[in-house]
Amino acid sequence: MKKIILISLFLLLTVGYAEKFDLSDPLVVEKFGANIVKNKLETYDKEALGLWYLQNKYQDKWSKVRNDEFELDDAKIWAVEQLKKKLDKVKQIDKNSEYHLNLRITFNKYDFKSKSFPIEALTENSYMSYAGKGEFVNSYRDSKLVFEKFDDSVNSLPMQKDDAKKFIKVRKDTYGSIDRELSAHYVYVITEFEEDNEFSSSGNPMTIKFTGKLKSVEFMDKNGKQVLSKVDFTKSTNSNNEQNLSK
Repeated sequence: MKKIILISLFLLLTVGYAEKFDLSDPLVVEKFGANIVKNKLETYDKEALGLWYLQNKYQDKWSKVRNDEFELDDAKIWAVEQLKKKLDKVKQIDKNSEYHLNLRITFNKYDFKSKSFPIEALTENSYMSYAGKGEFVNSYRDSKLVFEKFDDSVNSLPMQKDDAKKFIKVRKDTYGSIDRELSAHYVYVITEFEEDNEFSSSGNPMTIKFTGKLKSVEFMDKNGKQVLSKVDFTKSTNSNNEQNLSK
């Protein structure tokens, strides 16, 4: 089994894109958690679930009924009903929805054999870490996104030697230092999501393992304005749309 490692990249602010879904939004992650709880609701111990929801969401009511076992029993039943009403409003996840990921990346020294710049970006052994809002999903950044059938060959910026020289020249400062930062924009769908750490009505929030399938990746200047290379995974391998716009 391949070890999944955390990549040392950080999220960029969204630049120039229409409304989108992004797992960096805790509310989006929380929606997945609510879907999991909704689909498993009948498997939970209702008494424990009612007590947990009462203590966490209705503390004033809990304080008033905690010493009267009859009122407490009624309150736990009531709390479960409130939770059911909330979950009834939760929409099922649309598996056709597109999700977006923006990262700061770097490119390495030019490879004269492949006529490209190798790029340090996502690999098949990488994962991104996310947090939920905290009601169902662990509030720590322990939920993970991995990509299925990731093609590491995408991590390069193809460029002819003359164009590459110009590309480097404009990124060199007066001291000879080269700015090798770029940004990457990944578009993907989530093909699977499941509990990694199981939610418990006794207070143990879940973490989720998300599995994504890439639709496209763009490598851009670090401001996210100029596309330098793009690969469209929805097309066949022979027709991947790779473009070099750095001239």
